[in-house]
Amino acid sequence: MSNSSVDATAPLPPSSRNLELPPDVDAKSMFRGMFGFARDLISPPNRKATIILCYAVFALTIWKYLPAAPRFADPETGKCVLSAQTFENDNIGAVFGKSNAVPTAENSPESLNSEPIKPLDGTLSDKTSPLRFLWGARKHWAAFFLMGVFPMLIVKFVFREKLSDYGVGWGDRTRTLRSFLMLAPILFALGWASGLGNAGRAFYTVYPYNPAAGVSWTTLFLHTISYFCLYYFAWEFMFRGFLLRGLAPTVGFSTAIWIQVVISTALHFGHPASETFGCIAGGLFWGFLALRTRSIFSGWGQHALLGIALDWSLIFAAS
Repeated sequence: MSNSSVDATAPLPPSSRNLELPPDVDAKSMFRGMFGFARDLISPPNRKATIILCYAVFALTIWKYLPAAPRFADPETGKCVLSAQTFENDNIGAVFGKSNAVPTAENSPESLNSEPIKPLDGTLSDKTSPLRFLWGARKHWAAFFLMGVFPMLIVKFVFREKLSDYGVGWGDRTRTLRSFLMLAPILFALGWASGLGNAGRAFYTVYPYNPAAGVSWTTLFLHTISYFCLYYFAWEFMFRGFLLRGLAPTVGFSTAIWIQVVISTALHFGHPASETFGCIAGGLFWGFLALRTRSIFSGWGQHALLGIALDWSLIFAAS
């Protein structure tokens, strides 16, 4: 046989393949397929998962793109850059429309022509009124409503289910308390150590979410309470309660754990790499722990201690 002969069964090169739709697929059949897909999404077996995922993608996107507050310290030098003008400039009109992903020099002491404060010395206490403190903590209370209150309302009034079925309760009380007490000191130490040294300075691009936390001991205390009660409770309910428990009947517990890990990790894009990769391990562990204890309380406490210790470490290091 000649070497120039062509095997008719050999696959065509990519440039020669027919990329057109099969002749029996017309516009009507495509429309029917799309209609069938939409109908399948809202069918009784899938309706709950569809509601959960649709809500999650919109709510978490809104939270992610909520403009960040000014930076507390310079990631390059590790020095506090807060001044009186920082809080004057951080208002609704000035903030919306600005990207929180691009570093700016507008909060540096040089650009503000004012002297930066020493953390926790109380110098700017008169500049951090209750309303300004709440505005600085917008990531906290936005998380509380978007990840906590609204999903709980969906559980109660749309699904008509108990919040305890989503981990809001002690579950297996012994396992919940034991797991928290065993790991709490380790996670607090890990959070504190993460904010130290040159590697810790990278976290100033993100944390603390509320720069007013470093103004005085009072604001640090209020920041800690807000962080624990509003932000971390809502985060754990959203991922280890609403998503994990809500999706498990449809996709299974193993897949539901991975879904909440993927989504929570995506929210950490733009954070230091160590935190983003750590989020994968944390999401897997706290997802498993929520199932094991039938409660989000242990993961809530552990996660909160990790984040609070990091903020404290960053604030003290900047002084």
